[in-house]
Amino acid sequence: MTRLHPSIASIAHLSGQAASYGFVSADGRYQAAEVGGGTLVVDLWERRMHRAPGVYPRGFEGGTLEVEGEETATGYLPAWTDLQRIALAGAPDGFWAPWPDPRAAGPAPLAERRPAQWTSAAPQATERMRRSATDWIAWLFALAALAFFALFGFNAIGWSLAGGWHWLWLPVGVVFSAFWGVLVLFVVTTLRERRRVRIALQELSLERGEGFRIGEPFTLRLLGTVPAPQAGERTAAPERIGVRLMRQSVGGEPDGGWTWMEDCRGEAVALCDSTTRAGRLLYACELCAEPSPEDADRAPLAAWFVELHDPATPDAAPFFIAGLRLLAAR
Repeated sequence: MTRLHPSIASIAHLSGQAASYGFVSADGRYQAAEVGGGTLVVDLWERRMHRAPGVYPRGFEGGTLEVEGEETATGYLPAWTDLQRIALAGAPDGFWAPWPDPRAAGPAPLAERRPAQWTSAAPQATERMRRSATDWIAWLFALAALAFFALFGFNAIGWSLAGGWHWLWLPVGVVFSAFWGVLVLFVVTTLRERRRVRIALQELSLERGEGFRIGEPFTLRLLGTVPAPQAGERTAAPERIGVRLMRQSVGGEPDGGWTWMEDCRGEAVALCDSTTRAGRLLYACELCAEPSPEDADRAPLAAWFVELHDPATPDAAPFFIAGLRLLAAR
């Protein structure tokens, strides 16, 4: 899941719109997102932007963005799509426009991500399937039939070696030996059958309280349930979930410029504490943002939020982002 740069949300907010899905180039320099029925492209290295109205982003190939435009259907022809390529590297003069200054435009709403269901992106483990008493009884019958077919088939082949009319036992022995081979394959494959273990949660909800204060600890509670398994798998809840307290702000530079900044102000691990009365799993942890001299300077343009991460893939994008309300100091 692609996480968009805060500049995209800020630019979209100035036009009264919101960013939808987006893509990131392989080198991380360019990002493109669908905004208001068009495509917004930003160059993170040079802090500039480009709007392409009427087309939708489809992905990057190096420094080239692939977009798709949809034509209007008529009474004679159905609607059709037109794929186009926009070369971003070496674009002509006038292609790019500067970013708007967020210090003058004001902060944009935080782009939250609160999915109802989450599945870990880590490689899925496998385990041997547990068998019921009925399966074991079926295996005992299969082993008994295996022994009978093996004994009778090899004996029939041995009887055919006597010659004469005993050669009639040969096809019978071959058939029984073939059945024996099939039974061996069945028993071996069923005994070694494995299933995937999918780590997932659904019905996610985060309890954040009314807000938090810098320098004071506060508690986060994540509630969720384990989804029903599909064929050939078993679902399980994660043992722990990584939680980070983040601040998104605009920092000044010595030359009078500005830059978007995101810094982690606290980190904890939420363990699966217990199960609530409604049968939902509870993950709880405590976070605290230590005071910093920059808090007062960046307060007007700062947004605080929490990120939930999968500890199995710490470098991946967070799967849950929720904003926090900063309360005044006591």
